[in-house]
Amino acid sequence: MKDSGNIWYLEEVNLFEYFCPVTGGQEKYDKLPKRSYKKGEFVYFSEDTSDKVFFIHSGAVKIGSYTNTGEEMIKTVLHPGEVFGELALFGEEKRADFALAMEDTELCVQERETIEDLMKDIKGFALFLQRLMGQRIIYTQKRLESLLFKDAKTRISEYVLDQARRYGKTLADGAVKIRNYLTHQEIANFTGTSRQTVTTVLNQLRDERLIDFDRKRIIIRNLNGMKDSVAA
Repeated sequence: MKDSGNIWYLEEVNLFEYFCPVTGGQEKYDKLPKRSYKKGEFVYFSEDTSDKVFFIHSGAVKIGSYTNTGEEMIKTVLHPGEVFGELALFGEEKRADFALAMEDTELCVQERETIEDLMKDIKGFALFLQRLMGQRIIYTQKRLESLLFKDAKTRISEYVLDQARRYGKTLADGAVKIRNYLTHQEIANFTGTSRQTVTTVLNQLRDERLIDFDRKRIIIRNLNGMKDSVAA
């Protein structure tokens, strides 16, 4: 159920060919800097120097920050084929967020200067990055509107639907399976609710036969019903 607008592709530009081995760039990929991170390992911390851009080859990365009271704020979870750290190209000197590997993860790592050269040399690359920034601004605006104006059940339901849209896999019976990387507490941090509220809402959605879930996955049994519940 992934969005067909995969951010690795823009017009005729195939970014995997430049950074990863999926489309025949194996030799080129082998020569590129890449790093492996264990589950729970930080890729960078807030206040680290912002001088690299990261392309996820495998695994998953959580982007977030901490409040003045030490509470974690999760901004997004990214998956293979996605980019982060791109603010290094737009004037960021120190990282405002942290990046954490949520499972064993491999990243293609590019210096800022290398990406700036690609922006000059590859047709469409600068436009790709502008689109990426635009998409993330829109995503952030929608999340802010949700936090300000919607109730807890709607925010949590929208989180589930957003994960399904971006990363869900449609099963033979029409259900949509989502691999769940976040604990109930982390979903609460993401949706501006509490762990108890997340557990209560997910149980309610299960009682309504809209979803099933366990610690590792969420399965949407009635996608239209979930959408209707959010739209109501």
